[in-house]
Amino acid sequence: MSEKKKRPSPYSYRPPEARRDAFERLVAASGLSVNAFLTEAVFGRNRHRPGELKQLAAILARCGHIADALRESGQTAQTDTLLLEPLKDDLTEIRSALFLLMGRKP
Repeated sequence: MSEKKKRPSPYSYRPPEARRDAFERLVAASGLSVNAFLTEAVFGRNRHRPGELKQLAAILARCGHIADALRESGQTAQTDTLLLEPLKDDLTEIRSALFLLMGRKP
């Protein structure tokens, strides 16, 4: 007869009564399970929360639209290059940061 592998005992957490409502609100707002919320609280955040990738993608798309509009405005009219170049540089930096946050290559 083989011996069954015994799982380690689970950890248990009960927030103080005075903080229970606040704890439950924080967990609910995070969109995570209680276990995932506590793991993030102890070890730090290691993944995106629900909906974040969608929001990051929307910001990235908006940056693309702005960059396209800036490019077109430079082609269709005499635009002040001193004004547009810093804006293009800012968008490039924002775009790179978004790709990094999303775990994608620019």
